[in-house]
Amino acid sequence: MTNSGVVNGQVHVREKASFSGNGTVEFLSIAGQLEVGPETGAPSVTQDFSLAETAELIYGVNADGGSSTINVEGTALLNNATLTVAGVPGEYIEAREHTVIRAGKIEGTFGTVSSNLAFMTATLSPTDTQVNLTYARNDVPLKQAATTENGQELAAHIEALQPVKPAAPAPIDVPTVALAAGARPVIEAPAIKPVEPPKITSTAPKPTGQLQTTQPVAKPNAAINALLGSDMMTAASAIDQLSGYNTADLGNATLSSIAPISSGMLSAMGQKNPGSVHADGQVWVQAIGNSGSIGKQLGSYALKHSTKGVMLGTDWAISPDWRLGIIGGKTQTRLDGQQFDGRLDSWHLGAYALRQDGPWALRLGAVYGNHDGSTKRHVLFNGFRDRLKGRYDANTQQVFGQLGYNLNIGHFDIEPYIDLGYQRYQRDRYSENGGDAALQFNGQTQDYFHSNLGLHLARSFSLDQGMRLTPRLSLGWKHLYGETRGASRQGLAGAGKSYTVEGVELDRDSLLFETGLDLAVSPRHTLGVSYKGETGQDNRNGALMGQWRMMF
Repeated sequence: MTNSGVVNGQVHVREKASFSGNGTVEFLSIAGQLEVGPETGAPSVTQDFSLAETAELIYGVNADGGSSTINVEGTALLNNATLTVAGVPGEYIEAREHTVIRAGKIEGTFGTVSSNLAFMTATLSPTDTQVNLTYARNDVPLKQAATTENGQELAAHIEALQPVKPAAPAPIDVPTVALAAGARPVIEAPAIKPVEPPKITSTAPKPTGQLQTTQPVAKPNAAINALLGSDMMTAASAIDQLSGYNTADLGNATLSSIAPISSGMLSAMGQKNPGSVHADGQVWVQAIGNSGSIGKQLGSYALKHSTKGVMLGTDWAISPDWRLGIIGGKTQTRLDGQQFDGRLDSWHLGAYALRQDGPWALRLGAVYGNHDGSTKRHVLFNGFRDRLKGRYDANTQQVFGQLGYNLNIGHFDIEPYIDLGYQRYQRDRYSENGGDAALQFNGQTQDYFHSNLGLHLARSFSLDQGMRLTPRLSLGWKHLYGETRGASRQGLAGAGKSYTVEGVELDRDSLLFETGLDLAVSPRHTLGVSYKGETGQDNRNGALMGQWRMMF
């Protein structure tokens, strides 16, 4: 039953029935449920109000202080009934006191008081005529809601910050101003001139020293307050969002995004000149399109990256066996994650060397990359919303060497090879701009070695007008050495200690494959296109590249 009017008589609510509304009744007896809240209102009782032991009073409150009060002109009998507080998730650290029942007389108490908020306990403060309710931080640890290791790290390092509700400052009388100011020597209390007693309360000016007697209290962190006012399911999502876990994968995502730079250099070094053409050098241009993901098993939570750019290179012969070259490149990378995206604006500079001694080929290279990065995070839970932006500088280094032997069986070029390399990523410290969920990040450095054992296959076909078409295929097995999981040391800005989040571990072993076509349109000009992929159990990477080269 919902009553919004007037009942001139008694209302008895049995055990399987419920009653609500903001109307008036003479006498109200509840053995079932009574629902009270900011939207439904509360009944007014002109005589007595009685709760049976089987009764449940469902009392709704919200974080803005909205609630309703049951007004009873006579006596309210509680009889160990159940009070269930249906708290709408919100920021409860500074919530006001709620009056559940106001009566001419209160008899008995509630037997059970429960709340759906995970980290706050509803506390009753009964008097002879009122039952008041407030929220207080309970002893349930935040780590209990965390479902990931990174979430547990965050929860462990903000736990000690709450509760943060400051105690109200004690009132200060004018005669004690000099003593209060003396407690802070930087403030001198002004002299107080004697005045006539009747004028003390009406005309005496308030001393300027009194303004400094209350110590400033730091504003509570709204993100943590909203977390504490959450139910368990909302808190799990909130902890993950606040932890900023995607930052730990920035290093691996950056190194994966620049993998086509070294692959492109190896491809340029592997190009062979037609037997009828003598060239002292070459110039080449490569267009890059690369995409991949870190932690593909995480689905929508995986960090995806996509890169586009261009690379220019040239090399020349310094002896019959050796060639030296340099490269320059410009790439742009987009990062996408769950409520996270980022950008990388990168420049690359490198050098390479090739020694061709009969069937043996030694290919060496080194690349330095400079990255201007930016991130955006969207934190949204339990009424709390924050858009956070960060800007950082990073750099990468790659060094590699490849040794191959061309078997040259029939018309096929079959080259087994072994490749060794080293990759390093270094990011400077930076801070996010935004609200209370903003993070401060320490610098991050990670590196690892790799080996690659594989086979190159190629076959040339003569076409009309002197053109030649060369399909090629490469297969390889890649193994990583060292630490392959990224980690970031960070913390809420001004709201706790630093903690460490760890990213997704790169695959120790992965399969490499490359397929491509090269078309010699003239003795000195070649066009080519290729696709190179790397796939493992948890990560993948794929690059589509186009190349033009001119020999001179």
